[in-house]
Amino acid sequence: MELRLLQETDFEAVQELFCLCFQADPYYTRLFGSATDRTDRMRHAFADSIRFCLCGGLSLGAMDGGKLAAFALLFDYPQTRTEHRDTFDRIFGGRPGEALPYEETLHQEIQALEGDIHYLLSIAVAPPYRMCGLASALIDAALCRNPHAHLASDVSNENSLAMYQNRSFRITAIDRQYYCVIHPAGAAATPCFSEEIRLLVPDTADLDRYGIPYTDKKEPYYLPDHAPFCSEGIHGFTEQEGEIAAGALVRLDYAALLRYQRLLNLSQLCEHTQGNYVFYTHTASYSQPPLYNATLREMLKTRATEWSLIPDLYVSVPMQYTDAERLQAACPDDAAERLLKDMDFRTHYEAGVPSVTNRVDDLASFKQRIRRFYLGKVPVMISGEITVDRDPATEESIGPDALVDLFVSVDLESRCAVLTWYSLSSPFLVSQLFDNILCNRLSARTENGPVNFYDYVMDRFGMIKRGTPKIFSVFPCCKDRLSVHQLASLVAGETIYPDGENFGKIIDEDIMHVAESAHGMGQYDRAFVCAYTNTVLQFSENFAGSVADRLYEESITLFYIELILFEEAAIHIADRQIIQLFSDEDADRPIEFLEKADAIFDSYSKTIDFWDIEVNYPTSQKSIDMLRQAFRIKGQLDAMKRNQEQLQTVFSTKCDIIDRKDSRRMDTSLAIISVLAFLSAWVDSYDLIATWSDVLSPGAIHLLQRLLFVAILIAAIYAAAHLFGNKRRPRRKKRCKAPKTKKSKADPLRRTPPQSH
Repeated sequence: MELRLLQETDFEAVQELFCLCFQADPYYTRLFGSATDRTDRMRHAFADSIRFCLCGGLSLGAMDGGKLAAFALLFDYPQTRTEHRDTFDRIFGGRPGEALPYEETLHQEIQALEGDIHYLLSIAVAPPYRMCGLASALIDAALCRNPHAHLASDVSNENSLAMYQNRSFRITAIDRQYYCVIHPAGAAATPCFSEEIRLLVPDTADLDRYGIPYTDKKEPYYLPDHAPFCSEGIHGFTEQEGEIAAGALVRLDYAALLRYQRLLNLSQLCEHTQGNYVFYTHTASYSQPPLYNATLREMLKTRATEWSLIPDLYVSVPMQYTDAERLQAACPDDAAERLLKDMDFRTHYEAGVPSVTNRVDDLASFKQRIRRFYLGKVPVMISGEITVDRDPATEESIGPDALVDLFVSVDLESRCAVLTWYSLSSPFLVSQLFDNILCNRLSARTENGPVNFYDYVMDRFGMIKRGTPKIFSVFPCCKDRLSVHQLASLVAGETIYPDGENFGKIIDEDIMHVAESAHGMGQYDRAFVCAYTNTVLQFSENFAGSVADRLYEESITLFYIELILFEEAAIHIADRQIIQLFSDEDADRPIEFLEKADAIFDSYSKTIDFWDIEVNYPTSQKSIDMLRQAFRIKGQLDAMKRNQEQLQTVFSTKCDIIDRKDSRRMDTSLAIISVLAFLSAWVDSYDLIATWSDVLSPGAIHLLQRLLFVAILIAAIYAAAHLFGNKRRPRRKKRCKAPKTKKSKADPLRRTPPQSH
């Protein structure tokens, strides 16, 4: 079925359908009286109005095989009122020369609006197409194509009011069985996700095939500006202007909706709400078998409870980036754009004073430094635990590959970053995914086959992992769905086995204390919250909602985790550079060594704005403190300080060795200078004595020269012996002897003399 704008050439078909649909309408029977000539009078009365709407470029028609199945006549209300007054009076004036009593009230309601106003003069559906949502589809198309304009109309059929109520129209009674309906510009109806949900699907076959429970309305439903498609046996919608897709409107609960989202892989979809129902369109083209493979089906025979958990999953990893220009990779979809906006909102309003200027002060400096980039989607796969006898290259994945979304938050003044990938209504087996993440065995699918996820990130974006990944998982259910020991395994990030852990059930006091608690770390009774080393889990039935609502809720904790991981990234970057400096060639050159050490700590000190950030709410501050404690940030700081102290020790030792080498070279230089001085002194003295020939005899002069030579030689030998002798003389420690005391004869075993009184 085709959806298109109507033109003047469609006048005959529109007029024919108009008369067919409204000749028995109560409003028109009151207006035109007798049924014998009512159709002809309607043709004559509304011909000009219909032709005017067709020429305005706003009216829509649904065509089935070239035949008009339905139409919606619209015109620009303010423009018609000011520029086409005759037509305006003709449309609202009733019979020639008469004004209807409700005209003034109707116009008062409409003229109170500001901005563009489109008026829906008439909507009609041919009898074979009625009661299947085609009229609703035309209204939805008018709203979607003109979201900036108010949509107003008058309704004389009370049975159609529900169609407007479901789309957030404001309904005002004007006269008996006559109403004014107005949809404000930009307003949208929001389905209630806490009760029964109305879901529009292309075909119920997918729900039946995968056992998703629902109740069917049985009649077809129409979606404007969309087309159906099928990929790998899964049916869906895609946006296609000018098309009308037929679908089925089913009712199901929130748990079933999550199963449907998981089936389609929500990362490939965009969620839309229209009227009081929800539907999904495919935005990413990634062709993989739907949801199951042989390995997963075999595992689900004993893991039904675990498979019933469908979380929103976020994995944040502290990173070191090399070039920010490599990070601007993709245009975000609706969900990603919403999440980035939520994270930016948290950045500016959770901590300190919100700053919207470029001024940097003590309260807002770190906010100016954080930039977030959406990196696109990547297919990832998980596999079973690797043992000696199992080759990971030949290991079949647990379920098919699934798309996840990536974004990164970077600090512009250092090389610290936090990479986050997320999967809403995650299609992975939960504990197996946790195990893959914490063991660094997660794989990304590329054109050349699967590669390690962190190798993929390094090659494509130039980011290097610095620290451990942190898993934030939100389960829209009660924690009692799992046994205490299964929950303990999940808290520890370990694989859940059908018969318990391979090494026995977890009995660790810290983990069991969290698992057995009613609310864990939760500060409100609406959820169970726990965190342990690398995992943060939230269980609550109150997390049910649209994708936008879920992202808004989950961005709060995700922001806290991001703040903490900025510090962890800084710690690991500095720690790694300290270790590398131990074996650096410049270690033997003190100045160069100190310059590199200064550069390390200067870079680390630039991240000081991320240390212990004070946030506004006491509950938020407590959440951050608990997460810091759970993530062992203090232990990481202590490890870095230990390496820093070792660096100082190594530097001091190397400096002492260098000083001794320099001292030895100095002594050698002094010895050479002493020899030269001895020769110079002997020559000068020899010549001086030779000038005394007029006073002394030659024999005396010769004797004095020999004696002077011997004296200078003795002095030189003494200086050399003193210079080199001190370097070889071992140091002697002074021993302090305790004074001797006499032992008492009365007590030969007493070690101290008896006290005198």
